[in-house]
Amino acid sequence: MRRRGLLAGALLGATGGAAAQEGWPARPVRLVIPFAPGGSNDVIARALGDRLQARLGQPFVAENRAGAGGAIGAQHVAGAPADGYVLLIASMSIVTTAATQRTGFDPAAGFDAVARLAVAPLAVVVAPMLPARSIPELVALAKSRAQPLRYGSAGPGAINHLAGALFEQVAGIGMEHVPYRGIGPAAIDLIAGRIDLLITSPPAVGGPLRSGQIRLLATTGATRAAGFPDAPTVREAGYDYEIGFWWGILGPRGLPPQVRRVLEGAIGESLADPAFARFFEGEGATAAFLGGEESGRIVAADLTRWRGVAAASGIRIE
Repeated sequence: MRRRGLLAGALLGATGGAAAQEGWPARPVRLVIPFAPGGSNDVIARALGDRLQARLGQPFVAENRAGAGGAIGAQHVAGAPADGYVLLIASMSIVTTAATQRTGFDPAAGFDAVARLAVAPLAVVVAPMLPARSIPELVALAKSRAQPLRYGSAGPGAINHLAGALFEQVAGIGMEHVPYRGIGPAAIDLIAGRIDLLITSPPAVGGPLRSGQIRLLATTGATRAAGFPDAPTVREAGYDYEIGFWWGILGPRGLPPQVRRVLEGAIGESLADPAFARFFEGEGATAAFLGGEESGRIVAADLTRWRGVAAASGIRIE
């Protein structure tokens, strides 16, 4: 334990020394969250910001810029000076948004990927009064009702939107998409029964799930989620449906190499902290650090996949 503590201290000191040597950060850093307060990006940004401030000695200030499925916040960061003082707390929604609408930015070519933070399956959650208690029951209900089931999203083109569209394709049903300005407002309407279901990341609905205000039917990973071992996967229910969700840090294209080095080091150390790993586990996610180069490849691959889903569903947002 003492050796691990000394090593952690040495790593922290090295990161702090590198930051001081390169002069970054010399003032507060803005962490732009492209969705409304209460969603998973928001929860993760604030927790990470506290840890980066402790390591690098400057405030990392969370700033919500919601709208257009995350495009407004992402566009703001894409157009910011590439000096490391404006960063984006991104998730897979940035690629689904770009796959469905003209955004003015390319998630793969228009940003510098800094790090992947965490991964999680999505969760298929329903309103408490909805009679379906499994994926087969949900599909049967959708096919039997005169009115389509209503599913929410964080905005047009957000991952929740395309995840719903993909589920329609796989299950052979029709549903009505209801966009919101973030998952927080959508979750409120789900609890109240104004929409029927959400397909979203567990951290975005962790509180309502734990309190029993909404009901979990399944998760979308290849295997059962560690945080929800009793919940089957959608694939277990007999549907060829699998989605893995990620969160990461992106910066404007052209970030100085020294800024990327310092950020990668501080983020990696933060995610190696068992207490921070437990934070993600408590939210239904898994800390899964990757550096900028590998993270960039994931962004590019997901952009290709979701463009295909959008084309198959005829989704194009003008």
